[in-house]
Amino acid sequence: MMPVSQSQIEEYTSHGWWGEETVLDLLTRNAQEAPDGIALVDPYNKEQIIGLGAQSRQLTYKDLLDNVDALALNFLELGIGRDDVVLIQLPNIVESILTVFAAARIGAIPSPLPMQVRSHELDHASELTQAKAVVTVCSFHEHDHMAMMREIRKSHPCLKHIIIVGPEVPEDALSFEALSLGTQGGGYRPEDLKNRQSGPNEVFTLCWTSGTEAEPKGVPRTHNQWIAIARTVVEGTGLFHGAAIHGTFPIINMAGIGGLLVPWILTGGKFVLHHPFDLESFFPQLIKEGIYYTLMPPALLDTLAKSQRVNALKKSRVKVVASGSTPLAPWMVKFFQDECNIGIVNFFASNEGIALFSIPRLFPKPEDRATYFPRFGGENVKFDLPDQVIGGMRSRLTDPDTGVVITENGRIGELGFAGPTVFSGYWKRPELTEKAFDQDGFYRSSDLFSIEGDHQEKLLFHGRLKDLIIRGGFNISPEEVEKIVAAHPAIKEAAVVGYPDERLGQRVGVVVVPFQGETISLEQLTQFLEEQGLAKYKWPEKIKILESLPRSPLQKVLKREIKELLKD
Repeated sequence: MMPVSQSQIEEYTSHGWWGEETVLDLLTRNAQEAPDGIALVDPYNKEQIIGLGAQSRQLTYKDLLDNVDALALNFLELGIGRDDVVLIQLPNIVESILTVFAAARIGAIPSPLPMQVRSHELDHASELTQAKAVVTVCSFHEHDHMAMMREIRKSHPCLKHIIIVGPEVPEDALSFEALSLGTQGGGYRPEDLKNRQSGPNEVFTLCWTSGTEAEPKGVPRTHNQWIAIARTVVEGTGLFHGAAIHGTFPIINMAGIGGLLVPWILTGGKFVLHHPFDLESFFPQLIKEGIYYTLMPPALLDTLAKSQRVNALKKSRVKVVASGSTPLAPWMVKFFQDECNIGIVNFFASNEGIALFSIPRLFPKPEDRATYFPRFGGENVKFDLPDQVIGGMRSRLTDPDTGVVITENGRIGELGFAGPTVFSGYWKRPELTEKAFDQDGFYRSSDLFSIEGDHQEKLLFHGRLKDLIIRGGFNISPEEVEKIVAAHPAIKEAAVVGYPDERLGQRVGVVVVPFQGETISLEQLTQFLEEQGLAKYKWPEKIKILESLPRSPLQKVLKREIKELLKD
């Protein structure tokens, strides 16, 4: 299935932004160059993750390809072929990676889903994709996935096969181990895999994103789109050939696939899987496996910087940590650079595409790297980065109400972006695709930025269009307040939102998660904010203490739930 136009393929290929190779081609090359090199390492605690008897595995590149081919042949035997969708609901284990590659090997489309989703989301995904198979585990965190899949199959007879990873396989399911080791038998032979894999501009994965719509949206992405994204990660993190990468994010979307999986394939090193988040195996993996690069959410980085656990990080070989999804605290980025000699790279991306990344090469000062992004694609703005990495990236700000393009500094507008890293449209939802792009082909991100810098070379993030707080006519960025609140030594994490007020329209509220044994009052917090020099009209006027912030399956803070909490 080819979701991109021929004219776009010709333009991006002629500039070298896209190529003729697939992710599978790159994997095969790695196996040819270093067949005995370690490719994949399972989580150390795999048995705890998926059940007794599950053995942690370590695969060479040759082992990896052999397992992929065996699984691909058995997929063919099961009647799975080109453009058929294979749903994947697995933790970060070796079998998840094998399934992605085996499906692509025969031109099928792997569609990974978070472990947290349940029958509502799976029913929607099955209906929209008409998936022929699902690969999962019997149970996970006391939830019976096998029973859930049986119910889904009753409503969707297209879902013919439930494939189970783990030592115990029910009679009405298939054994992943048997399929991947080639012990099922059948009429297909290795030569039958020739010329079946998806091409560079065909769909490689189908991921899922949530938004303002009631149901998740499918985001198909080609090999070339993923490779273009991975190049930005390799450039931004300084990844070198053979580097060890720590897979700390679920391999289900932009962070896991674009930030970890495909950069690993591009650099031909070792991919060490970790199912987030287990402290007892996290630090031993970093040290034993010689990890150079990993990816952590901002809340975890903030927590580590304030804890004694950070000493273990100092003993590791980690030199680069990528983060993003929410603004980074300047104090935290400075701490890791000064105290741990670790460069924090700030990525700004969504499932729909990657637009910006702030790296030490462009912003040596850590506080700037936490605060600003390079204005890639801005008119008359140039950066000393390879054209193959940022070439074709286009960005602009527009007034959310009028659509007028913003060219002056300091004025807040909605970020639009386009280029080789941007998806082409939602799966079988043309009406949503039309709404997502403007008339010039820019993806409308709903993220608010302003142009900054003497040469208009920087962008400053102000929050989501729907989350901006307007108090008495003044615009307040919740992210700006969150950064300062999170610096308080008693606070583990925090979220700032607006709540309704008859006189001012909105007031500022905050929910905080203190560290164990700590307390924080509104008076203590506002005193701290005054010491930090934050303008008084931005101070929270209501506080609520929680044990944890409400989060989505992809670990994004659910601000709509927080707003409901603060309405009372």
